[in-house]
Order: sequence, then structure tokens, then C-alpha cells
Amino acid sequence: DYEKEIIVKIQDLQLTTEEMKRMDNAEEKRVELHLHTGMSSMDGINSFKEYAEKAKQWGHKAMAITDHGVVQAYPEAMDCADESFKVIYGMEGYLINDTVNIVHNCENIVLDSDFVVFDLETTGLNPKNDHIIEIGAVKISNRKVIDSFSTFVHTDRKLPAKIIELTSITDDMLIGQPEIGEALPAFLDFAKGSVLVAHNAKFDLAFIREKAKELSIENYPLSNLDTLELSKALIKDVKNHRLNTLTKKLGISLENHHRAVDDASATAQLFIILLNKLREREIYNLSKLNELLKEDIDIVKQPYYHINILVKNYTGLKNLYNLVSDSHINNFYKKPRLLKSNLNNFRKGLILGTACEAGELYRAIIGGYSHEKIEDIVDYYDFLEIQPLNNNMFLVNNERLKSVIELQDINKMIIKLGEKSGKPVVATGDVHFLEPEDEIYRRIIMSGQGYEDAEEQAPLYFKTTDEMLDDFSYLGQEKAYEVVVKNTNYIAELIEPIIPIPKGTFPPIMEGSDHELRNICFDNAKSIYGENLPAIVKSRLNRELDSIIGNGYSVMYMIAQKLVKKSNEDGYLVGSRGSVGSSFAATMAGITEV
Repeated sequence: DYEKEIIVKIQDLQLTTEEMKRMDNAEEKRVELHLHTGMSSMDGINSFKEYAEKAKQWGHKAMAITDHGVVQAYPEAMDCADESFKVIYGMEGYLINDTVNIVHNCENIVLDSDFVVFDLETTGLNPKNDHIIEIGAVKISNRKVIDSFSTFVHTDRKLPAKIIELTSITDDMLIGQPEIGEALPAFLDFAKGSVLVAHNAKFDLAFIREKAKELSIENYPLSNLDTLELSKALIKDVKNHRLNTLTKKLGISLENHHRAVDDASATAQLFIILLNKLREREIYNLSKLNELLKEDIDIVKQPYYHINILVKNYTGLKNLYNLVSDSHINNFYKKPRLLKSNLNNFRKGLILGTACEAGELYRAIIGGYSHEKIEDIVDYYDFLEIQPLNNNMFLVNNERLKSVIELQDINKMIIKLGEKSGKPVVATGDVHFLEPEDEIYRRIIMSGQGYEDAEEQAPLYFKTTDEMLDDFSYLGQEKAYEVVVKNTNYIAELIEPIIPIPKGTFPPIMEGSDHELRNICFDNAKSIYGENLPAIVKSRLNRELDSIIGNGYSVMYMIAQKLVKKSNEDGYLVGSRGSVGSSFAATMAGITEV
């Protein structure tokens, strides 16, 4: 009654072992190479210690730690390592390709050349699976509009509701319209001899390349310019560089945004303004734009990709620390960004992986990049990642991909790219929490950040070897074993055992601090007690100074002494406290008056 609470009084206590909900019973265990702790801000759930305890119970010999942009969990992780359990230190970074991509293949192109500014409307975002439903274009010569092109494109596919809402194009409007086999050649004939121009050109060009490939069309225009990237260099006082934002800023008419003919016309007017701005800056040769305007684009605000970075040795550890510092101090915009040029300079001792669906390779495949470009991306990395299908099911739910089969095909394509390039392909879990039921905590965190799909949590829990093998069973038993077990262990064996923080205290060094501290204390004591110090004063001061200096703390006292002295001299009264400020030596050093 007195406590006003329910009180449990223990009369008998018997210890029991925790019930193991899941066990890894595989004869040969996998290694998790992609894992987030609670230090992945507002994303990961569990501590590394919790993951490590589970991994050790399961008999795993190693585990990576790859938090988003930071290495803050390293101190905890290093305490989990032992002779039978290796901690692989790493980080999932936010990579920016800090090259400028305004123009491509624009040799001998000047301001008054011929350009075709175009825009496409499509049934979705995937060039391989989605269809073009409208093409609009405007031809410019001598910085003046001279011609236009516009056509709907018939498709047998029923238009998604969100596309109808966005474009106002309906299924009925496409009945009887030209097929893509007629419409695309007509457009390419219209654009013959001209530079193709678009706003966010890589999207539209990916569709042109893919559909041209399907129709076996060759020798279509390859020179192109992106007004999105060009506007970033030439127009600064806008919150973003979307077409509707720029047209409003510049007073350009855009009545039916997301209709190809209207967007192309508005983009053409924008392009003419941009060409005139180039003329004002006396820039006439467009082939030089990437080089000349690089300094005008805020690289840090460019789109980023995820990259998985693993530390191989102490050289790599120091290089990663350099990258982390640079990304936070010099290249922070909402997230700490890694410039590719900096990564190239500090790459030694690091092992680079392609990360998740937000990685450069996965995005290139979905975006319909050319095979040559995809192979260039593969060449940059040391290993390629594939992840369980359920990790990326949101791509099917939001209709970026049509089915689970396409998710499988992307993973199979990555495996083929690995086989062709000789790069190991590893299956990673992109772990964000420990147990399947822990997803509720991440759901709460993501809901608090306003994610609309927070309720549809992917199963990003730490999986056993058999669970991962089941996830990749569609590859066949042999290939699943290779990516889940063999290759993950191979990467782990490349990693040298290291500790991220050397053992020891490593106090700062200040030459002569021992002698200087002793002189300051005794000179001050003599000014108070006289030249011949009383025995009790001398004894007490020697006792404290011998302990301070003998344990290597004189430099700490001298730092405090200099700070307090300088502050007092400048008219700011200050005194230290705590362990430094509670001794007689500190009083005699002028650190404190107590």
C-alpha cells in the first residue's frame, strides 16, 4: 500500500536459457556484408552488439557494419570482435558523380546550330517495359523556332490511372494513332542532323534508345544536350530546376504541363534563353560546356547513389575517415555526400560494392542505360550486390516494374555482369533490424518522417544462411550457394583484422609541459607563502604534481591553464571545475580559485 504500485516479491529464482526463435543450422554459414545499426539516422533499429550476439550464437565468423554516411558505431563494434568473430568495418555512402553532363557528342556544335527540343509522355518510368504514348518536338535554328512535330502513339496497354491524371491522355485518345514503329522513325527523321535537347534528357533518351533497339533502328542522332543540367549552371535564384519552376520564373507559357507538345514548346523557349545567356558569357562552342560550366553547378546538390564501402586494412580505415570528414565538413547537403573524385583519391585499402536498388548499377539497369554504360559502371566496383526480392518489392507495388519476375531478371543480369567482368556477386540483406517482428519499430520511425509506404515494411531483418538460400532459390542451388555463402566468405577473407580505435589513451603532446606546470605552480605558491615554502605546502604540491606528471596529465593541466589565463586576460572571468579544478595544483596553476 505504501509504494502505491504493484510489487513483486521474489521468493525463489531459477535461471533459464533464452528460447532461440531462429537458429542458423547450415553447415557453412554466410557472412552479412550490408548492415545498419541505430546509428543509421532514423533508419536502423538495433545496436551492433545485438546483431553480433546473434551472429555468434549462429556460428557466423564475420559481419559488416555499414551505417549510412557515418562510422559512429565503430567503438561499440570493436568490443564485439574476438578471435572467432571478425568485425568488417564499412559504411554505406551517398556517392555523387561530380562530372558535369550537360552535353554529349557535341563536337563542332555552336549556338546557331540546329537543335530539336523534344519531350515524351510514357506509360511509366521503365524504358524496357513501358511504352511511349506521345512525342512532341520543336526544331530550332539560329536560336529561332522554325518547325514542330507532334504525335500520339498507340499502345494496347491500358493506361495507368496516375498517368491519365498526370497527362490528361486517355485510352480513347490513343485509338487509331500511329504505332511506335511508325511514330519513332518519323520523329527521328524530323530530328536528323540536329542535336537532341530535353529537360532531364537521360530519361527521354533512355526510351529513345530502348525503342530504337527494339525496332532495329540504327544511326539515329547521338548528340544531345540536357536543359536541366544547363539551367543549373546558368539560373541560380530558383528553389529547384524543374521545368514548371523555371517557366514560371522566366515568364514562359506552360498551360498543359506533362503533355509532350506543350512541354517541348516550353523547353524550347527555355533553351533559347539559355543559349542567349551563353552568348552573353561569350561561350559559343557547346562541346566545351561540361568543362567551362563545371564550377557553376553546385555539385553537392546533384543526385546521389548509394555505395557500399568496406575497409580492407589500416590504410583503408584512414582513407574512410578522410572521406567521412570531407563529406560532413565540405560536402554536406541534407546528407553527407561523397564526391567520386575524392573517393578515387582515397580508394586504396577500400573494397567498393554496388549497394542496394539505390545504387548506381541497379538504377542504371532500371533506367535503361546502354550496355556500354552499364559495363563502365560495373568496372568501377570491386563486387556486385544482389538482395532478396522482397527488399525491392516496392518497385512492383509502385509499378516501376511489372512483376516479381522482373526483379529476378535484374538480379540474374547482375550475376551475368559479374561473370563477364570477373567481379564477385554477393547476396546481402541490407539489414535494418534484428528479428522479423522488429519491423514495427522501423515502421514507427518512418511514419514519423512522413513516408507514405511506411506501413509496407520490407523484411530487412538479419537472416540465417538457409533463409537467404531460400530467397535466392530461383537461381538454382549451385548459384544460390555461390552468392549467399561462397562469395560472401571470399570478401570477408580479403578483410584484415583491424581495430578502428588504437588501444591506449594517446594524450596530446606539449613540449616542456611537465617542467612548465611545475614552475608555474611553485612560482605562484612562493608568491603567496614566501620563498621558503612551508613543509605542508611543499609536500602537498609535490605529491599532486608527481601524480599528475607521472600519469601523463601535465599537458591537460597546461591546456586548461592557458585557456583560463587567456580568457581572464581578455576580460572574461572563467574558472575550471571537475577533476582538473579540484586540486591544490590546479589552484596554484591559476586554473581555479578553489
